Amino acid sequence: MQQQETPLFKKGTQPRRLVAPDGVPASVLLVDDNPAKLAALAAVIADMGLEVTTATSGREALRLLLQRDFAVILLDVKMPVMDGFETATLIHGRPKSAHTPIIFVTAEAGKDSERFRGYTSGAVDYILSPIVTEVLCAKIRVFVDLFYLQRQLAMQTEELQQSKLLLRQLASYQEHIKEEERKRIARDIHDELGQSLLALRIDVSMLHARTRAMHPRLNEKAGEALNHIDTAIRSVRAIINDLRPPVLDLGLQAAIEWQLEEFRQRSGIDCTMQAKDADAHCDLDEKRATTLFRIAQESLSNITRHAQATQVHVELYREGRRLYLRIKDNGVGMADQKKLNSFGLVGMKERVSMLGGELKIDSAPGKGTVLTIAMPLD
Repeated sequence: MQQQETPLFKKGTQPRRLVAPDGVPASVLLVDDNPAKLAALAAVIADMGLEVTTATSGREALRLLLQRDFAVILLDVKMPVMDGFETATLIHGRPKSAHTPIIFVTAEAGKDSERFRGYTSGAVDYILSPIVTEVLCAKIRVFVDLFYLQRQLAMQTEELQQSKLLLRQLASYQEHIKEEERKRIARDIHDELGQSLLALRIDVSMLHARTRAMHPRLNEKAGEALNHIDTAIRSVRAIINDLRPPVLDLGLQAAIEWQLEEFRQRSGIDCTMQAKDADAHCDLDEKRATTLFRIAQESLSNITRHAQATQVHVELYREGRRLYLRIKDNGVGMADQKKLNSFGLVGMKERVSMLGGELKIDSAPGKGTVLTIAMPLD
């Protein structure tokens, strides 16, 4: 009497189709040495909206896994040459497919020891024949949903990185526009207002000289006017220097030395500077030099307002293809570590980061603050 073959499927309902987040359907790998079973399984899974790839041996499955990723693998246990256990062990032994879920498909429940062997070789589940369509689809759906979630997370991560890059580019462009606008305003003030004040001073100076003997009261008024004009000229020069000091054209070292002297005169704080490899700034482009100058300017301003320091020491030196600017004070330090993430310091870090550099702050209560910037020369 001929033994009746166990049917592969029990009757079930039509499986629900899965929709990929990017429109690209997930791939499922079916491995079985029986072509008829492969065709039947493929027909059911294809109705779920998935892409199906088949292999008739473990070796063929391993070759396919080198070419692409699969959301889940349905693997027959009993196959000639290389059975399902060996195949699963080799699949999870390769880094590319180490975490690919494997579901064993078998017609026999087997012993507990055999099932334990299956789980230890990498299987996440078993499906027994005859297969209930709903059960098969439900188990596949779990792993495909997880695969789609991972893909969606990767897409969102990439979008986030692109958004961060775009924001940095916009911020960099904004800084560029601000510096260009500062230069334009400084140039206009120098060429228009500065020259007008200079011409006015010449005329008033001549008036002051000619009225010295004949018109004492007019001469006195002319002298007062000269003082007012000189004050206005000094104010204009200060504004121009704040917008973009001409000394920056002589290089970063000269600009910072000038800045420190101005800071010392205003604050009375003792300032020293040490520069190594004086030609290092020659390899620094204008954008990076201006950024370092502005950060030094803001740091000195912060020292005046918060540090209660009596000494400031600045170092400018080069190591390899990086230029370092270190600003150290002997002030009260930062007792509140939240200040390290204040708006001003975060803004400094962003401006340095946009140019490929790094900014580090070391501070402790009563031990002062050290701000170190590493800026690439390239």
